[in-house]
Amino acid sequence: MEHGVGYFIEMPGEPSIYLSGDTILSPVVREFVLRHQPQVSVVPAGGAQFDIGGEIIMGIEEVVEFTRISKGTVVANHLEAVGHCPVSRTDLSAAAIRANIESRLRIPADGETLELTRC
Repeated sequence: MEHGVGYFIEMPGEPSIYLSGDTILSPVVREFVLRHQPQVSVVPAGGAQFDIGGEIIMGIEEVVEFTRISKGTVVANHLEAVGHCPVSRTDLSAAAIRANIESRLRIPADGETLELTRC
């Protein structure tokens, strides 16, 4: 189901998954997560931004907040992937530990395969 800021997928016997697409933690995204509580969410975490203005995809603070409002596993992507995504895996991991959400925030290495099971 497309809802304007990504896709929500539910298949029998599999965890529900939310693929957010490139977005910030907007009111629409926040409301969607609170209402549907996907078992797995994939979110952009690189903190990309232009030379002026704010972030155009989630950064550390928004990924932490997203993980807090979600009851499922959150997978961070777009880290250290392109020059305009300054968020590092190390910094995001440290923030997750400080926020006590490290058990639900997955920060895969480049090329790593994650196996996610039904919660």
